[in-house]
Amino acid sequence: MKVVGSRGYALELRERIVQAVTGGQSVTATAQQFSVHPTTVQRYLTLAHDGRLGQVRTPSGRPRRVTSTHEVQLLRQLGDHADATLVEHARMLEEATGLKISFKTADRVFARHGITHKKNGGRQ
Repeated sequence: MKVVGSRGYALELRERIVQAVTGGQSVTATAQQFSVHPTTVQRYLTLAHDGRLGQVRTPSGRPRRVTSTHEVQLLRQLGDHADATLVEHARMLEEATGLKISFKTADRVFARHGITHKKNGGRQ
């Protein structure tokens, strides 16, 4: 199933909802049948009428400042400086690329790549 929108229902479900109403079922009955709000059914009818039922919306929010180039740099730094702290990685990224980020942003980048960054604390 193809998901439409950032948190939307599957396109197939949207089409079934629209077909139910255009087939003669009431908006309220359709909403109950598919466990959605009647306003959702109305919105899908409007989108279908305008030919936009299957359009994928751009997610709202602020765009990422850390690009794939920055991520590659951070991962390279991690390989070269495995014992560096997140603050040090953020500082090294700023020196290398000019992009200033917080240690939390560096941690999120590592987490996206499945890397947890725990220090060994000098243990052998």
